[in-house]
Order: sequence, then C-alpha cells, then structure tokens
Amino acid sequence: MLRRPRGNMNLRDVLLATLAAFIWGATFPISAIALETTPPIFFAFLRFLCAAMFVLVIPRPMVPWSKLLALGLLLGAGQFGFMFVSMTRGVPAGLASLLIHTQAFFTIIIAMFVFSERLGRRQAFAIGLAVCGFVLLAIDKTSVGAIDGFLLILIAALCGAAGNNVLKSLGKVDMLAVAVWMSLAAPIPLFLMSLFLESNGAIEPLFATISWATIGAVIYSAVLATVFVYAIWGKLLTSHAAASVAPFFLLVPVFGLSLSAVVLGERLSMLQMIGAIVIFAGLAIALWPRRIAAPGD
Repeated sequence: MLRRPRGNMNLRDVLLATLAAFIWGATFPISAIALETTPPIFFAFLRFLCAAMFVLVIPRPMVPWSKLLALGLLLGAGQFGFMFVSMTRGVPAGLASLLIHTQAFFTIIIAMFVFSERLGRRQAFAIGLAVCGFVLLAIDKTSVGAIDGFLLILIAALCGAAGNNVLKSLGKVDMLAVAVWMSLAAPIPLFLMSLFLESNGAIEPLFATISWATIGAVIYSAVLATVFVYAIWGKLLTSHAAASVAPFFLLVPVFGLSLSAVVLGERLSMLQMIGAIVIFAGLAIALWPRRIAAPGD
C-alpha cells in the first residue's frame, strides 16, 4: 500500500530537493565541455552504462523487473533519447535544456489523475508564478525549429514525468538501488539510437570521440546526476505530493544557466535573471508554511 504523501516539505527535504536541482543544473556546463567532441546520444549511453555498472556492488531492490524496466526506458532512454533526437530536428540545445523541464507540470498533472492528489489554490498560484519565470528564461532563446522537433521534446518531457510517477508508486524501497538497477534498461536503446543517428552504423568513430573530458563528465553524470540524484528524487516523490516536489525541476535550468555563466563565461540576459528570481519567488510561496508551529506542536 502506498503511503499518503505528507503536507509541507520540511527544511531537510527542501535542501535535498535544491541540492538535486543544483547537481542536475551543473550537468549542463560540465557536459557541454564533453559534447564538444562526443555526440550527445552516445554520451547519454556512456552515462547510463557507467551508472549500471554499480549493479555489481549494490543488491537489486525489492521492486518488480517490470517497473525497473519502465523506469530505465522512461527516465533514461525515453527522456534523453527523444530530447537529443529533437536537437537533430531543429530544436536548439539551450532551448531543449529548458523545454525538457516542462516535465514538472506533466508530473503534477499525471499525479492528480493517478494518485488523486489535489492542487491547492496557493500551490496553483505559486506554480503559475514559477511557470511565468520559466517562460522568461526561454523567451529570448532562438526559435523552436521544426514542429516534429518540438513534439519530440514534449514526448521526452512526458517520458520524464511518467517515470517520476512510476518512482512515486514504488513506496518505501531502497531508492539508491532503484537508481542503479533501472539504469540497466537504458544503455542498449541509447546505443542503437546513437549508432543509427550519429555514426551511420559505424561503432569505431563513436568510441574514438571519448576524451578525458568525456570520462570526467560521464563519471559526474552517472554517479551524482543519475544514481545519487534519482535516489534523492525518488525518496522525495514517495514522501510528498508531486505538486510540492516537481516545481524544484524548474530550478535546474536556473542553476544550469548560472553555472554556465561562471564556468563557460556565458552571459545571462536581464530576462533570464528576472525569470530566475520569479521562479524562486514561486517556490518560496509554495513552500511557505501555512502557519507557524507553536511551541510544543
């Protein structure tokens, strides 16, 4: 039986969700350096292959194989595969990194139907405010590109949202083990997509693109951004309503853009800075306690 999600997130969980968003956000500038030589779908294959290697030391969780397979295909192959293919169909990389986080809204909508979760008025207002900030982040990006590319990135976001709700359905299990064992399902479809789309069926050119920067970015992405963060994310989703957790996804592009400015020297526009502030304001409203706990409560 699934546990009833708690109400407001406590400080520890807020900090964990923010840490998860920060680690995910840092993946963008770190990966950008590796992607100068390594094709993106092949990089995603290496990321999940590395994460899957931890099955050698971490026992399988008490989760059906069907759900582990679904998680790997949705959060791994589906989310990253469709996102990177959309970039080959005209969606700019920067815009793709923003649009993929529309999964925050899809996650909440799916949870409302599947888990009968309710969205309070204050939560709805806060999420709406965060959406406005999200739009400001993307508004000065280049055009979306071809319609098929736009649809592909939305499919990628839906895969992520569906995967988030599968995580939510697991209940109280070892989420670290789940994050490792679900990674087994992602490498093969990602490798086949890379082989077909990025190297015309030739294997050697793909592995020839691996550099020390690639290795470093793969280790960071696999250990921290996949195993560690999905363990945190799964724990939060099973403890709280999706409407409380999913908006933290919107912090990922905020951190990604900010860290890219520091690491890569990219400049933030005024709209992007305002958008980041609006997102933080939305989260603050959503997380502000309804009442101050009295002594002894």
